[in-house]
Amino acid sequence: MRALHIAAALSGALALVALATARHGAGGGNFGAVYIAGFTQLASAAAGLAIAVRAGRLNLLAGALILGGAALFAGVIYIAAFLAPLPLGFLAPVGGAAMIAGWLLLAFAPPKA
Repeated sequence: MRALHIAAALSGALALVALATARHGAGGGNFGAVYIAGFTQLASAAAGLAIAVRAGRLNLLAGALILGGAALFAGVIYIAAFLAPLPLGFLAPVGGAAMIAGWLLLAFAPPKA
């Protein structure tokens, strides 16, 4: 669970950097898209930190799905906003589906600490 804790903390930091960068003019006027991606990633990072203190494989898998899905979802949006639109837009819904799967799995994971 230590790796999940580290990944969640780094994900939260990256989300804040992306939000601040977009707010200060970078991102080609796509602040709305970066805002959605950043806050989705930030909320997922907070969830990852909360899940990291729980024990069990289901909790670990749920946290990995939530964080991985958020990274994929937000990453595609960040690339499009800060670099250049690439034909990767189809990956954002995959990330969203992974996050949803992680939350559903978390509902059935025992809350052992």
